[in-house]
Amino acid sequence: MLEPLENQYAKIGYIARSHGVAGDVLIIPELYAPTLFDALDLVHIVNTRGDLIPARVESVRVQEKNNRLSFFVKFEHVTDRTQAEELKNLAVFADREIVESLLDAEDVSLDLTSFEIWSQGKRLGTVEEVIENPAHPILQVFTDDQEQMLIPIVDEYVVDIDEESQKIQCQNLEQLSSL
Repeated sequence: MLEPLENQYAKIGYIARSHGVAGDVLIIPELYAPTLFDALDLVHIVNTRGDLIPARVESVRVQEKNNRLSFFVKFEHVTDRTQAEELKNLAVFADREIVESLLDAEDVSLDLTSFEIWSQGKRLGTVEEVIENPAHPILQVFTDDQEQMLIPIVDEYVVDIDEESQKIQCQNLEQLSSL
């Protein structure tokens, strides 16, 4: 007996629009997984009739802008802008087991507790805790001046996280106020 489609495939996003003249499309994901297409070479696009159409991924370019993730994808069977335009607003599905394994891998995130915070060449303190927030995680830092500071993990404040040296390079911290 065949398994229901919901058990076989997971919706990973939708095609927002075409991109360029070579048939690339912009896919907006429904989940945050920058490595999503690393393990996917085949996805399924749901056409207007509701049929799952297999689509082999030829190339992918990941873009993360303003804490939003998007993928520019080139499918093998889409060769020009007109074909790409026909895919606009269609849902994209992938093998459920692959998606779930990727999400499980993403959940094993780096523990930033005890990492040092650096800004403008100076050590400011250490991370006491990482506070989970729906928008983005927040570093709770105990500064060397015996104060606490909250630093959102976004590009505006966190420039680099060096796992090897356990240092986090920050910028624009003067915009944040201490507790």
